[in-house]
Amino acid sequence: MKIIYKYSPKNLTIISFRILICIGMLLTIIRWVSVFNNNILVFTKEINSHISNLSLSMILYLGIGYLWLLFGVKFSVIIILGTLLIIANIICETLLGFINTPDIVDAIYGIIGITIAFIFLFLTKKYGLIQNEY
Repeated sequence: MKIIYKYSPKNLTIISFRILICIGMLLTIIRWVSVFNNNILVFTKEINSHISNLSLSMILYLGIGYLWLLFGVKFSVIIILGTLLIIANIICETLLGFINTPDIVDAIYGIIGITIAFIFLFLTKKYGLIQNEY
């Protein structure tokens, strides 16, 4: 069964999406490897300890939002998803101490990741899609 998308991404959109996903994956891998080797830093020790929240939040929002754009989901729904991810990030990093060490800086990094993804999704919606003819 072939999936039929309402929109197709332009070449620059495809390349940009893949670059952002790869950057997010690379940052996550570096962070996980640095757990076993303290000499591996992304930029600084401070950034290194929070970068996985940025990258994982960005990858999650990018992946879902991009797919929804291709299917033609209203952008307001994608905005709601981003808002819910920000709220979930803040709740997880402040109120849920039993599953996570409370750390507001982690929440801020997650919000930055979601913001980067939102900017990409906004630009994609505005300039990066071509409507498919059925």
